[in-house]
Amino acid sequence: MMLMLYRNVLLLAITIAMVSCLPLVAQENFAPPPTSNPGSAVNKTSLLESRSKDDSLTFAEVLEQYNQNEIAITRLFSSSPIGFPKRQIEHMAKIDLLKEKNRQLKSQLDEAALLSFQQSANPSPRVCQTVFNIISKKIDLSRSGSNFDPESALEVAKLMLTKIDQGSELSATLRQEDIAYQGFLAANATENYSDAEVMLKRIEDQKVALRSAIRNEFNDSVSKWNREQEIRQREADSNDLPRVTFETSEGEIIVELFENEAPKTVGNFIHLVENKFYDQMNFFLVLPGRLAQTGCKNDRGTGDAGYKIPCETEGDNIRHHFSGTLSMANSGVDTGGSQFFISYQRNKNFDGKKTVFGRVISGMDAVRRLNRITGTGSLTMNPGKQGNYSKILTATVSRKRDHDYLPTKITEKN
Repeated sequence: MMLMLYRNVLLLAITIAMVSCLPLVAQENFAPPPTSNPGSAVNKTSLLESRSKDDSLTFAEVLEQYNQNEIAITRLFSSSPIGFPKRQIEHMAKIDLLKEKNRQLKSQLDEAALLSFQQSANPSPRVCQTVFNIISKKIDLSRSGSNFDPESALEVAKLMLTKIDQGSELSATLRQEDIAYQGFLAANATENYSDAEVMLKRIEDQKVALRSAIRNEFNDSVSKWNREQEIRQREADSNDLPRVTFETSEGEIIVELFENEAPKTVGNFIHLVENKFYDQMNFFLVLPGRLAQTGCKNDRGTGDAGYKIPCETEGDNIRHHFSGTLSMANSGVDTGGSQFFISYQRNKNFDGKKTVFGRVISGMDAVRRLNRITGTGSLTMNPGKQGNYSKILTATVSRKRDHDYLPTKITEKN
């Protein structure tokens, strides 16, 4: 149990160490409920709105088909014709067809397991484990993060805990505190701090000793989030912050810029947008659940606009990293320029190190659709999009205050 509670802390440290090795990359995560942050709202059908049993295969039926295909694939591999190239090609085509069918069946297993879980008073251990794995796949960044969907993960966690409250014995291998901890991570990743608090309480009610850092970091995030909400309300009342619209390959993203707290960074950013610097720019680093980064012309994390600008990371008025936050990438103090990233969830380790200068107010669903790209730009993970960068097609300033916006350059290349 304690290994499970420590795992995400360790993964965060590994991620930051990895991203820190890149010349100008950022380093980490977050996403909120529609009422508190409209930029994170995603229009989609709930995972729990499953089809009726008459419309879909049962979990056992899907699993049986999958296992039969696996057996057939093994047999085909062991009986491959030797010395007959044409027959070998036909043989491998049969194997590829079965593998494709199993990829499709695997995607159906989650839906079938959820349906079975909802309809059964005491679901089978295999069904319970499959449903629990749905939560893990949607929030566990060690699984590549390509299925990152904390809202759906929270739904499933709540469903499982409701079953327990109704007296169901889910599985000898599944404990309430494990489910609640996954639910806590999911709620935390959407800034749904009320549900996150409920999940923590359930863990503590099971007499599980949480590391003090988990509770302390949670309380700190809640405090900063409450402050952020107060600032956003004042900004909504004044309604005059600059805005930029990105038309991207994955949809429209609208951002609002924090000129009050980061005027130099915003001045540089608007200057670059108006000079079409970001048009046709790739998102060269996309780590779902962590961050999406762009602003580098060579897609290696070393490019800039030809100069550096000062950081704005000190003082009591700095903003903090939440889901949808825009922040300047840098390789140290005063080394930012044109590269910026969007956080998928709370990134406390960047606070005071990277300049927060805006947030997504519309289109967080498009941000989540950005094609996964590693730090080298050599590997993509989204099915059907191998080798493709998501990109900014055009960037346009849609609103600004009545003054010039120019960069404050501290170093410039000849």
